[in-house]
Amino acid sequence: MRFIPVDEKKKAETLAFLAKHERTCVSLVEHIRLGGGDSFTIESGAHETLGVISVKSRMLLCIPNVRSLQNDKAFCSSLKVFLSDKKISCVNGEAEASHFIMKILAELGRTPLHINEYALMTLSEAALKKIEAKNKRHAAVSEGLKMHGMRAECAAANQISENAAAGGTGEKACCEKFKIIRCGIRDADALMPLQLAYEAEEVLPPCRTQNPAVTRKNLERILKTEYVLALQNSRGEPVAKANTNAVGIRRAQIGGVYTAPDFRRKGCASLLVETLAEKIVASKRFPVLYARNGNEGAQKAYSAIGFIKTGGFTIAYY
Repeated sequence: MRFIPVDEKKKAETLAFLAKHERTCVSLVEHIRLGGGDSFTIESGAHETLGVISVKSRMLLCIPNVRSLQNDKAFCSSLKVFLSDKKISCVNGEAEASHFIMKILAELGRTPLHINEYALMTLSEAALKKIEAKNKRHAAVSEGLKMHGMRAECAAANQISENAAAGGTGEKACCEKFKIIRCGIRDADALMPLQLAYEAEEVLPPCRTQNPAVTRKNLERILKTEYVLALQNSRGEPVAKANTNAVGIRRAQIGGVYTAPDFRRKGCASLLVETLAEKIVASKRFPVLYARNGNEGAQKAYSAIGFIKTGGFTIAYY
């Protein structure tokens, strides 16, 4: 068993392997695609790639055949030795593979302080076709507007209006009062309250203490590198947000979804996620997301958009 560092020479081969399993490891794909270090391919004696891991504090992983490999004594022993000197604060990946890694770490005397379990959700074929058809219609509208000298933003506004008014009445119609904007670094101050609340409610486990400076740094990184949407009220204040949190080869992962308490159950988060999914599909990628087990409201909202559960995802904190 060998652990081969993913350098520039190894990068294309590694990404080709991960592309087959990208639905479960978008963050790992992005990490390697952008040249992130501390990544290794796990290869058998016959030079077969068995998995890919990144061990820089947060452990990202892709071990597709973990069900059979966990019974391979040589594989388990080699992985145990490899991980013995790694300072891992978080295991992040497909549920079965994550629990396998957690078992190896337990044998090394490391017990997780907290575990979050999620439903991994991908867009159904029917929902994907619906979005593709909708994007084609809006592309045609956009071209027509350009011919009349109007800015491209007008087409985006029309798209949002149609989304918000879907059904004419009910929860989504409430969002007609609001405006969707794409956010940049200039919006960091306005988004900070939502980001603090999101991390406190959805991200930080009981074993971690929130550090506003770290939250601000995370927010600025997201605003610089990801596609971020916010829903503004009539006073121009953001009341909900959503963003990509990893962009891979053919997949983009949606995260950071949060609505201020006073604006919940109005379809705000659904509207942002649906709009973000449309943007992702327009970029020739497929959206994926995960929703925390127990958060039935979120899973129900994502299902209504067309997302279906296709697996499990685990984050364990050490």
